[in-house]
Amino acid sequence: MNILLSILIILCPLLLHASIPNEDCLGCHEKFAEFKHGNTNCSQCHNDISSLPHEDKLKRPLCNTCHGPVVEKYKKSIHSKKNLSCKDCHNTHFTSKDKKNCLSCHKDITHKRLPAAERHLKYMDCLVCHGKTHQGEMLIDINTGKKDIVKKEAIDRDRNGLIDHIEWDNLQSILKKELKGKEEIKKHYLVKIEDSHLITKTPVTCKSCHNEKTVFKKARLTVKGKIALSIPVDINIFIPELPSIEDYRHTVHGKKGIRCADCHISEEAISDDTCIKCHKSIYGIYKDTAHSEKGATQCTDCHNPHHVKSYKDLNVYERVNICVRCHRDYLGKHKWLPNTILHFRYLECTSCHSPGSKKSMLFSFVVRDDDRTRPLQYHDLERVFGKDVKMADMIDTNRDGMVLYDELIDFFNEAKKRLNRELFIKSSIIVTNPYHNYSQKNLKNKVCNECHSEDAPFYESMLISVPEKTNVVYMPIKKTVLSAFPTSIFIDMCLLGEGKIRPREISAIIKANWKDKPRLIDELGFKLIDFIGITIALIILAGIAIHIILRIVVKK
Repeated sequence: MNILLSILIILCPLLLHASIPNEDCLGCHEKFAEFKHGNTNCSQCHNDISSLPHEDKLKRPLCNTCHGPVVEKYKKSIHSKKNLSCKDCHNTHFTSKDKKNCLSCHKDITHKRLPAAERHLKYMDCLVCHGKTHQGEMLIDINTGKKDIVKKEAIDRDRNGLIDHIEWDNLQSILKKELKGKEEIKKHYLVKIEDSHLITKTPVTCKSCHNEKTVFKKARLTVKGKIALSIPVDINIFIPELPSIEDYRHTVHGKKGIRCADCHISEEAISDDTCIKCHKSIYGIYKDTAHSEKGATQCTDCHNPHHVKSYKDLNVYERVNICVRCHRDYLGKHKWLPNTILHFRYLECTSCHSPGSKKSMLFSFVVRDDDRTRPLQYHDLERVFGKDVKMADMIDTNRDGMVLYDELIDFFNEAKKRLNRELFIKSSIIVTNPYHNYSQKNLKNKVCNECHSEDAPFYESMLISVPEKTNVVYMPIKKTVLSAFPTSIFIDMCLLGEGKIRPREISAIIKANWKDKPRLIDELGFKLIDFIGITIALIILAGIAIHIILRIVVKK
């Protein structure tokens, strides 16, 4: 009985409210004749009306009666702290009318502190920076009209399902050639907002987008012709990294104690004169080159003084990216080069256009995680070899400053065993000492075997990078390691001009003592086949010669 009574007490007001239709209210409140607030009735908000006519003064309806979760989030916003109520933005009786947006109140916000403010405000909504965002996505739409000039295999050359920087540049070359710049490219920035009522006091930091990638995590390209082609793109192509003051002390300049004020002596942009103070010898070479004489570039156009990495630590992608900021159509101009994309994936521009630069073959350790490879980090090694371990000493066991085959294979096998994961050696050809004259042209006449031969200069300068606790150490490595190691442990390895055994290698084996012969034979690698073949041929020839001599002797 008590339960039934309680239910009646709860339902009674609702029944009374429901018994007052909107038409009865609008008999007096004609200005609300087009009232629209979802499917809500007047009495559901004005729930203190029990009969008509009602009292002159009614209680103010509370939004949290229906919108409780939204109101709780709104209490944490800067608008709530400024004592703005729901009705300051929403017309409660006509929710579809008088809609307000950010500019309704914030008309004169100039965003002077925002770099490239016009570009940011053109492409992105206010809530991207001033709201609490979830995962965002960038969409790049290219409309080629009715032409299917772009095929997936032409864009995604390495077949990994992701467009990288070089492949994006290749696409630009294709569009420029086929459409003469008449293609339509549109960029859209989509962000999922947790709740538009949760406006933060301070916007997200620049590094949230440009460094940490917490706002825009992925990008997708759609090429629209007769048939639409869609494929993911590397987000770093469109949202570049920015310098971080917090990270500056880890940069090359920061480690040498150079302060901000040493270069930024005024509000003027940094000029070459600032760089010359410390880099006189380099500028002595550069000042007479085509880049300098024509005034096309300044030091900071190619070099980012805030970069954490030294030039030696930059990968091929990062080095090529320095040049292509000006030389955009570099792929189109190198069509004469066999396997153009392949060359630019592994070689930087300086490799050919600065003959005076020193080239080296660089090896590094990589591990495989979930079908992806990543560089071997110091903390990986520290975990299995112990704290404060010096990896250079572990590899160079005889302390002669040169890594030999036995030393490298012993360390490789031990590291692979302790890490208990797939370990590989990645190879690349890089410029280890750049010569600042990049004026070499007419490369169509360049002879291929300057690189594709056993006498290529980088075979005389081979290094292995070893991760240490605070830096990366580069150690010389004996070039015979290249032919001695099994190719199965290499990634991105291309044997250039090392296919045939050389006379001096045969001579070294013959002249060596019996103790060293096994090591020299082991270092031959695939050349051992040549050595065996030559040995067999010599034995056969010797046998034939002996046979002929014996026949002559017997006849006599």
